[in-house]
Amino acid sequence: MNQKSYFGINLGLLMWSVSAASVWAQSAPGAATSGVQPAAAASAPGVTLDSMVVTGSRAVNRSQQNSTTPIQVISAKDLAATGQGNLLDALKTLVPSLTTPAVGYDAGALSRTFQLRGLGPGETLVLVNGKRRHLSATLYADEDPSQGANAVDLDLIPLALIDHVEVLLGSAAAQYGSDAIAGVINIVLKRASQGSTATVTGGAYGSGGGATGQADVEQGLPFGDDGYLTLSAGFRHHGYSNQSGPSGGPEPARVQGDPQTNIGTFGFNLERSLTPGVTLYSFGTVADRTVRAYEDYRSPSYISENMPELAALYPNGFSPVERSHETDFSFTVGVKGRTDSNWDWDLSTTYGRDEISLSNLNTANYSLLTDNGYTPTSFYVGSYTSSELTTNLDLRKSFQLPLWSAPVNVAVGLEHRYETFSLGAGEPGSYYETGSVAFPGYLPTDASSSNRQSVAAYTDVSTHILPPWQVDLAVRAEDYQALGASVDGTVSTRYDFTDAFGVRGSAGTGTHAPTLVQDHYSATNVTTGGASIQIPLGSPGAAILGAPNLKDETSRQFSLGIAGKPTHNFDYSLDFYQIDVDNRIVDSGGIYGPLAAEAIAANGTTVPADAVENTYAQFFTNGADTRTRGIDAALNYLTDYGRYGSVKWNLDANYNRTTIRHINTPASLAAAGVSVLDAIQTSNLTTATPRIVVSGAGVYTLGNWRVTLRETYYGKSTQVQWSTDYSTVYPDNVNPAFITDLDIAYKINRNVTVALGANNLFNTFPNKNNPNAEPNFDMYPHLSPYGINGGYYYMRLTWQI
Repeated sequence: MNQKSYFGINLGLLMWSVSAASVWAQSAPGAATSGVQPAAAASAPGVTLDSMVVTGSRAVNRSQQNSTTPIQVISAKDLAATGQGNLLDALKTLVPSLTTPAVGYDAGALSRTFQLRGLGPGETLVLVNGKRRHLSATLYADEDPSQGANAVDLDLIPLALIDHVEVLLGSAAAQYGSDAIAGVINIVLKRASQGSTATVTGGAYGSGGGATGQADVEQGLPFGDDGYLTLSAGFRHHGYSNQSGPSGGPEPARVQGDPQTNIGTFGFNLERSLTPGVTLYSFGTVADRTVRAYEDYRSPSYISENMPELAALYPNGFSPVERSHETDFSFTVGVKGRTDSNWDWDLSTTYGRDEISLSNLNTANYSLLTDNGYTPTSFYVGSYTSSELTTNLDLRKSFQLPLWSAPVNVAVGLEHRYETFSLGAGEPGSYYETGSVAFPGYLPTDASSSNRQSVAAYTDVSTHILPPWQVDLAVRAEDYQALGASVDGTVSTRYDFTDAFGVRGSAGTGTHAPTLVQDHYSATNVTTGGASIQIPLGSPGAAILGAPNLKDETSRQFSLGIAGKPTHNFDYSLDFYQIDVDNRIVDSGGIYGPLAAEAIAANGTTVPADAVENTYAQFFTNGADTRTRGIDAALNYLTDYGRYGSVKWNLDANYNRTTIRHINTPASLAAAGVSVLDAIQTSNLTTATPRIVVSGAGVYTLGNWRVTLRETYYGKSTQVQWSTDYSTVYPDNVNPAFITDLDIAYKINRNVTVALGANNLFNTFPNKNNPNAEPNFDMYPHLSPYGINGGYYYMRLTWQI
């Protein structure tokens, strides 16, 4: 079915839903509100443990505690008390089901990803004020759980502009569309019309390195008679760290640690009435980031043996530096209001764009030097650019049906999205023959420009069948150009026997469409001694390899849990879940020899005859069906000691286990005797993230003091590394560990607060890697969920009026 006809069907479905609801139901006066209202901030000690949320259902007046699915709400104050200078690390500290690798390598060091419930970053949807956030242009190529993904970069969202974050755990693809398989992260921005806040933070690792300085400001202004304009700006510098040990062999020695990062951000959020019943709103972010990451150190002995002409240029050896300069922005504008028949409507457009320019510094091109007697020491190696333009029309109304115990909330909507991706080639010297050392440039044959469109329609119904029994239903049809149509549905329900005990559950399907980056990414390196290619799908070379086009990842999930609020100061939840994901996108095993060389030639680059036997090709494919089973648990308790203060206690835990149900090996790989999943890829899917994470915290408040103490237990995880001769693999375990975080804040006067803190107070390091593995690889497991740098110690000064 073509896109135009499918759009017509969606529009017809929307109009039918509105007409049918209007004819068969009677409007409930005052039951609806204009537009989607941001949720209230998470509670402070001594107030309440519950929070209003907007994620998970389009019904109004839905609270965190009475939701049909687990939702964790995190306030700006909680984010600040982690001592982390970016959103990703703050969420990792507070959300046990969210993990991220300690460090990345190559282009993976330039931006970071995360996993929710042990699933890949592409299987979590990120929203800002309820609107879809655009993806990063970077493809994560490292061999770890994020391999092959290009996801939303949370580090680019200004922390100072965030009011709170809602983390929905569970499939929500029927409500929000592609990607919402593991869950949804909704970032709700501040809505201040007055007041200013400025924060300055400085810190470093106790082991040395990682020196960090950060400054953020936020200003609220009135906008019109009844509106607000909230502005934020910030800058953050994070220095290199290095936890490398001595090299165990002659090969280049790994430099393991954090890259150097400089990032400036700006953001705004505004709203005001245009006419009675019609409201204008807009928000946006801009980020400018430069990252420098060390590549492996080439020692003088290595140079003399492998590239002797470079000895005069680098007599003491050299470590190339990958540099990225990134400009990222997102802008949303919309109007919302209410019709005379009490339909709330919301029409908006969001445009997001990510541009990344890549360079290779402190390096050389050995072939240029030997052939021409000269080599530059820095090269432009290529660029990535992606964009998304998303338009939404949402309608919502509450109806009162005869003999029904509560209003029936109906929401319907349409979405259109236009996406682009382009990959730019490097300068000729960066890919000439051997290419620039450590990061050869992208070839002209790698360069590409692509785009696609998608349309979607949804219907969402929620109500209370009986006063204690609520039900949510959602259906969404989505059509991606060249991929075809999909329909997802979700049903969730909750029955509260008492305030102290309720049972809830959900079941549904979800979809993750392959991204343009996954479809079109290409990286070719051809030398006189060998060649390799990550081949773009749909290309002539992919046809020679028999590489099938990517199709949607599809999921089926169900959950069952209990939740309750026995007293005004205590609530709990416990949820069991299972998520089956079919056609998960992985990087294939390598195809070697003449067939690989033929594929490279078909895409426009000839492989020298002497290099054919050392040539390999690989591609992204829907290689595995997996099953993830787990448990999410949360306890919240508030104790009030009167004049001795109060303590807000939190205990959150996640257990998850992923198994491979089926391996989908393309026929071309099977014919070549190549498995689509090797031992490393298998461990990345099943054991590389901790099976259990438990986080317990107490926030003690007394007068001007606020002390946050957090203890987090990370269970065992295992990654796999090659042996020295690449003949076998060895497991590298990250042993279980307890990590202690402490933040002590004191309000000096009504305007100024000072805080001292530590992340990983006792300077705990993960165990060292298996000595039988490749000796020049990492000293510490780079997938350690609590880092490889030990303790980080900081001071924070906040000025507020």
